[in-house]
Amino acid sequence: MQTRRPIMFPISAMVTLFLTSCVSVHPAMAQPTAPVAGIPTPISVIGHEVGADYKLARWEKIVEYFDKLGAASDRVHVRRLDETTEGNPYLFVEISSADTVRNLAKYRTLQHKLADPRLLAGDADRKATLQAAKTTIVVTCGLHSNECAGSQMAMELAFDLANRNDARTREILDNCIILLVPSANPDGNNKIVDWYEQYIGTPFEGGRMPWLYQKYAGHDNNRDWFMLNLKEIRTLTKVLYHEWYPTISYDIHQMGNRGARFFVPPFFDPVNPNVDALIHQSLLLIGGHMATELQENGKTGVIYKAIFDNWWQGGNRTTPYRHNIVGILTEAASANMASPIFQEYRDLRGGGRGFPSYQPAVNFPDPWPGGWWRLRDIVDYEKIACNGLFTLAARYRDRFVRNHLSLSEKALKKGSEEPPFAWLVPPDQRDPAAAAQMLEILRLSGIEVHSATEPFTADGIEYPLGTYVLLASQPFRPHLKDMMERQLYPDRREYKDGPAESPYDAAGWTLPLQMGVTTVEAVMPFAASLERVEKVEARKVVPPGSPITSAYITKRQSNNDYRIINALLADGFDVSVLSARHEEYSIGSIVVTGGDRAEELTTRIRQLTKEIPGRFAPLLSMPQHSNLRAMTLPRTGLYQPWTSSMDEGWTRYTLEQFDFPYTTIHNPEIRAGNLRDRLDCIIVPDQSLDRLLDGVDDKDMPPPYAGGIGQDGAMQLERFVEQGGTLVLMDSATDLATDLFHVPVRNALDGLPRDKFFCPGSLLRIRVDNTHPLGYGFDTEASANFVRSQAFEIGEAAFAPLKSGADKKLDSDATTKTKTARTLTDAEIKKKVAAQPVASVATYADNLVLQSGWILGEDYVRTRSAVCEVAYGKGRIVLFGFRVQYRGQPHNTFKFLFNAIYRSTLADAAVPEN
Repeated sequence: MQTRRPIMFPISAMVTLFLTSCVSVHPAMAQPTAPVAGIPTPISVIGHEVGADYKLARWEKIVEYFDKLGAASDRVHVRRLDETTEGNPYLFVEISSADTVRNLAKYRTLQHKLADPRLLAGDADRKATLQAAKTTIVVTCGLHSNECAGSQMAMELAFDLANRNDARTREILDNCIILLVPSANPDGNNKIVDWYEQYIGTPFEGGRMPWLYQKYAGHDNNRDWFMLNLKEIRTLTKVLYHEWYPTISYDIHQMGNRGARFFVPPFFDPVNPNVDALIHQSLLLIGGHMATELQENGKTGVIYKAIFDNWWQGGNRTTPYRHNIVGILTEAASANMASPIFQEYRDLRGGGRGFPSYQPAVNFPDPWPGGWWRLRDIVDYEKIACNGLFTLAARYRDRFVRNHLSLSEKALKKGSEEPPFAWLVPPDQRDPAAAAQMLEILRLSGIEVHSATEPFTADGIEYPLGTYVLLASQPFRPHLKDMMERQLYPDRREYKDGPAESPYDAAGWTLPLQMGVTTVEAVMPFAASLERVEKVEARKVVPPGSPITSAYITKRQSNNDYRIINALLADGFDVSVLSARHEEYSIGSIVVTGGDRAEELTTRIRQLTKEIPGRFAPLLSMPQHSNLRAMTLPRTGLYQPWTSSMDEGWTRYTLEQFDFPYTTIHNPEIRAGNLRDRLDCIIVPDQSLDRLLDGVDDKDMPPPYAGGIGQDGAMQLERFVEQGGTLVLMDSATDLATDLFHVPVRNALDGLPRDKFFCPGSLLRIRVDNTHPLGYGFDTEASANFVRSQAFEIGEAAFAPLKSGADKKLDSDATTKTKTARTLTDAEIKKKVAAQPVASVATYADNLVLQSGWILGEDYVRTRSAVCEVAYGKGRIVLFGFRVQYRGQPHNTFKFLFNAIYRSTLADAAVPEN
């Protein structure tokens, strides 16, 4: 083990003096004081020291501890906000001085005034609010449940605040309100603990689980803070933006253990233009304070301004930025869950932006020398960071409170003086339910939504009664603006003209584009009669109950139409699809007939449309039978690998939200064969071909979870398609068809270096053939959520690199696969294409491809296929070049998935005449 001498934090003498004054403990603070009597210790409940080797407390024990702590201490108030997705209690712990805890309602009112200055009654009220308000800090632990130290540490942190009487603790309690979330994902806490304890003492000790620690999202639960799909995220969002309006949000995480021991703010470039500079400066102050206190306590290996950037939206520290909250993230190096690890200095590495090597640097002044690394080490680093933050927030209470109010005032002022002055959402939407859902998501995140009570004019255009108006002059303007506008991520390279530098997460996320909602920016001030909307609900259109109608029709333009269709299919009604236009109804519209159950159908349609905002209308004149194709309820299988696939989780979530029945299938069921006897459609979520075939190695995963479908499973999937099944492949999983089944489709982006093509988490414009069954219900354009995804060459063009006589010296853009594949004659290519015809249903646009985010090398995707269908034997393979259900966000492309499922039972022949 190599020992290294500590290197002092290299900042100016003045800043050093300031930070030292913030963190140094006055002699009076160091004097021992009598603890508060009767406060239970964590060990008295959980049976071991917090951070002990090989020991983790289950959620029930953590809840029991906080219940006992709350009952014993007048400094602690424990609340159960709600139940989680899987029925566990969601704890929220309010900690401050006894007097403050007795008057929490008063302090919530004060925080609301800081967040919304319009509530202030005048200068005197403003002054009184600034004097009385405390620095309110929300601390979230355990959002990522395999980062297990935070939830364990939370017990000890709360115990110290409840038990200690030293001057420093009293200063914190007198000037701060700590809102502690012991676990932001309680369901995952128990899953992780159970898995870890099951394999202690085996080769799999501390290894990954084969399933997600959040039912649907796993790690992606920290990507849901603007979309609010998940119950736990909605629960805390309500507290943040409708109840407590905290000044600081601290999200505690862990990272890999091959490099630095602890990351603190500030963050890496780029900065998002909707995040105020005062937020960034506050991050610098807090991060410096944390780092200095850690150094004073002998904690080495602290890094800042590396790896994590301040651009992306949707995380538990980034979404609060847009709500005038200083959002902090720390990341501690992980142990092997609760098992200690030993690391040699020579094995430690740099990695990521701002951290090129494991050597002393301005942002990494004192590398950790190596040695044993334990869960207790993580607990210590996190506690020191918490206490450093709390002391700073207490000592500079007036500054943080004043800055919070200032940010809110600035948002109101900018919204009234700078364009856009509002975003308008007209009532005439292709999918009104999606528009209503978008508005309700914004409202839940604290955005004020208004509705026009009479027609008005904005920018010379008249808008009708019922138009929704999102005024820019509101306290959370940064969040509204960040949601509604198109992102333009800067062109960042690793060096001049070099490879693209990857952003930390998404580069673009514009909500109206993802949800297919038409919105208009109002660039000039306007007058309108508006009323505040307390809850946004889509208008439900219920067909009349009389006369009894034997047939109904929907254009299936709304995703909610599919919920109603699924219910009617399950009820056994006859459902068919228009194969030619009929009156005002386009090809792909769905017809439901009741026959001798006409009265029952009318009643059921009325019942469903009262509950679900879909659009069904009585069909007064039936189309010709030759223009109808029958459809039955598909038997859908969703492949779930033992790799804790987030994309599988989001697919499952999307299917459940729109009432698609499905069966989860695993490796043995696929390898067993006879799939066509049981299923019509099989969905394989995004994953590499290697991961699909091989899964996780048996050195890292116990049986029966090791391995993938294997070659045998791939052959069974091929047989399933040949026998008439529909195989749906997402993003990288399309390699199964292109590389193993050798269909006439090729990913044109495969092997392109990052200095020629790169597109991370961006929205691209696609053109849709809405006369094809996969495109039914779409407009002619949509927005694709492209995350290092695919763009296809199809037909003969897919074999161009393999064509006999082609230039054998392929340029540097060519793929490694095509460099090693055998050549094909023209006759072989034509035969292959004729046997497996390909229909391109969506293509990337021929111009203006990028809608939001960043793309380098746009020419490589222009006009190439994004969604295609290959005829294969008696069945078909659907290839989605991008994830149409990515993170449960792009409602505007969900219909691709839904249509692929319906495609699996859609008859080729016309409905026979009665």
